[in-house]
Amino acid sequence: MQLTNAAKQVDYYPLTSAGKGFVRRVIWHPGADSEMVTFSTITKTDMVYDANMYILNGATVTDFNLDPYSGNDYNPMNGAC
Repeated sequence: MQLTNAAKQVDYYPLTSAGKGFVRRVIWHPGADSEMVTFSTITKTDMVYDANMYILNGATVTDFNLDPYSGNDYNPMNGAC
């Protein structure tokens, strides 16, 4: 799912086809020179809550991300603890 409001674009990509976890990518000021991108890995429950809060605050659904994130700018820390 992709949500957009005046200041940012939020994308949720499934980690696997089971949809138990998601990669959340937030682009602050998309298209601007000061654009910033952040990533986090979240659970399905957190994704549903997060998306609902964005929608309740005026964000619109602009796309659906059905495939896992494939960009080379996201590298989760596997087993760092």
